[in-house]
Amino acid sequence: MRPIEAFSYNAPGKEGVCLRDSSNLTDMMVIVPYHVIEIIRLFDGQHSILDIQTAYARRHGEILLREKIEGIISRLDEAMLLENERFRLFLNNLKDSFRRSNLRKAAFAGKGYESNPAKLRRQFDAFFTSDGGPGQHTGRKSEKEPKNGIKGAVLPHIDFGRGGPCFAWGYREIEKYSGAKCFIVLGTSHGATDGLFTLTKKDFETPFGTLHTDKEIVTALERDIGEKLFRDEFAHKNEHSIEFQTTFLHYLYDGRNDISVVPILCSSFHEMLNNGTSPSSVPEVSDFVETLKDVTKNCGREVFLLASADLSHVGPRFGDPSPLTDQDLQEIAQEDINMINFIENIDAEGFFRNIQKDGDKRKICGLSPIYILLRTIDASGGKLLKYEQWPDSMGMVSFASICFY
Repeated sequence: MRPIEAFSYNAPGKEGVCLRDSSNLTDMMVIVPYHVIEIIRLFDGQHSILDIQTAYARRHGEILLREKIEGIISRLDEAMLLENERFRLFLNNLKDSFRRSNLRKAAFAGKGYESNPAKLRRQFDAFFTSDGGPGQHTGRKSEKEPKNGIKGAVLPHIDFGRGGPCFAWGYREIEKYSGAKCFIVLGTSHGATDGLFTLTKKDFETPFGTLHTDKEIVTALERDIGEKLFRDEFAHKNEHSIEFQTTFLHYLYDGRNDISVVPILCSSFHEMLNNGTSPSSVPEVSDFVETLKDVTKNCGREVFLLASADLSHVGPRFGDPSPLTDQDLQEIAQEDINMINFIENIDAEGFFRNIQKDGDKRKICGLSPIYILLRTIDASGGKLLKYEQWPDSMGMVSFASICFY
């Protein structure tokens, strides 16, 4: 099996487990009965069909027909969920197509948000005026910009359906107080990469048109750090953490073509969490921070630092043993607020140690982009505008809008 996401599926006459590609390389899904998961667990590259039949017989005292196993294999193979030659050919074709294109196409338009620009504008407008939203906004159609009184923000990357109003709190501050036209978006990389930081020079497609990547800043980073920043560029193809911000930015500025982004995916810092070190002691991190600070300082224009980051991920869906109680949610909220205090104080090391001290038990999704923002931003302090939790029966995700002035 390839890395997959599994969740319960309940519909009239059809119940089971839905399996889908966790890296979003394909949107095909397979729904299997609950008992089939026991068989699929043995699709690990170490068990033959005969091995699976033997294991099943030992446990249940009955024979599992070879045709049954082959049927499961066929269904998974059709959905590109197996690590085999067919998938490798499929992946190589995707990578070739992505490499040849100058455009990073919108991967979630029509799925994670409306693809029609008029409908999407209404969807985003409602985030401001809905319950939990910050109130009406006026739009950024004018060329006249306010004085730059805001330097950066930590904004959610949860789907708009759950976090839309929280996004709006941060974007209203950008609308009111930012004079920047270049936005450095530090995205959470949800896929595995060899390097800690991954860039792309591709422009970003949105329902409102094409949002241009700032080639000057990207090229300056490449000049000082090297081509290794593009070694895992394919990771940008289906990563939502940057796409959601580029889409909201293009909405906020009504599709203007003088707005640009610098898309930077930040990979996991868990090795540092586990071995007790600080990211500041890792040359790849410290060199990147110093280069980013130098490039933004000398680019000759205002830049805005945006970390696209969620916070806690807790519950059975995320590997915890039991569902969350109301008391659990309250305790997590307090722990999150304690952590946010370090963010507001622009204390990168305190923020990291706060997560490290308990082994990242809350599984903070946006650790690396938030840390890089705190190490890079030139601001006096931050302010929490909105904190939210989205709980369901299988887990809880928390997120926030925090702005820096």
